Amino acid sequence: MSVRFAWVLNLDAELELAQPNYAPRARVVQQIELYGRDSQRLLGPGDVLLSARAPLEAPASWLGRTWCPTPRALAQFAGAGVPPEPHPDPGVLRRVNHRRFAHELGGGLTGQRYLEDRRELEQALRDATAPLLLKRPLAFAGRGQQRVYAYSKLTDKERSWIAASLREDGLIVEPLVEPLLEVSVHGFIWRDGRHELGLACVQGVSDRGVFREIRRARAGELSNDELEALFERAGATASALFEAGYFGPFGIDAYRYRHGFCAQSEINARYTMGFVKGFPRPSHELVL
Repeated sequence: MSVRFAWVLNLDAELELAQPNYAPRARVVQQIELYGRDSQRLLGPGDVLLSARAPLEAPASWLGRTWCPTPRALAQFAGAGVPPEPHPDPGVLRRVNHRRFAHELGGGLTGQRYLEDRRELEQALRDATAPLLLKRPLAFAGRGQQRVYAYSKLTDKERSWIAASLREDGLIVEPLVEPLLEVSVHGFIWRDGRHELGLACVQGVSDRGVFREIRRARAGELSNDELEALFERAGATASALFEAGYFGPFGIDAYRYRHGFCAQSEINARYTMGFVKGFPRPSHELVL
């Protein structure tokens, strides 16, 4: 018998993982509604979106599935009487979606650092001879980033952003480069450790990293070396995620830039906007 999924599309999962008492602001809700419509393509032909306005009939006959199984999403299932599918522990979710996890795996941009100490960060900014990009470790869709062109030119607002970031967590610090071609690979990890990888995809994003569109890469669009590096990192990421206690959907982002190829710029241990295009099987066939 096929499984019917009742979905919670909590596209702001990283914000919740960063803030234990998180409650979405109206602006975030509006952004998700505007930019997250394509996420509904994840739903299978018999699936539904879970809604408090339209309670499910016979909720126990459904299985709860989420964009990312955060505590808020699981509480929504509990309130509706829908049993969730097997899922990783929230502590695991925070660890593997945290940019420090990807940084420590390697494969990121040359010169990237993860800094938690204010003095060390200020020294890195003073010593920089080229622009830098600062990234909060739990963010999505281009949020939580700050470009620094010169330490002496930082505004009070930018200094406050840096200070707040360090109070809450650390910061990824890396050279500011211009991606020439942004790509991704999606995969799925089962509870026994098996994993399957999808196809190389090309992503369209804004200059601030907001997702716009995705398509499968064309023949010859990536070099053989780039493809080899991309899939080597995707396989290594799947193994590292499972070792850390994670199972389920994931994706890695990468990009070509003027001086090379960054084979892993991000790890998304959750569903993504590109999963439907990038993975060869529909999500409703992937049962944990």
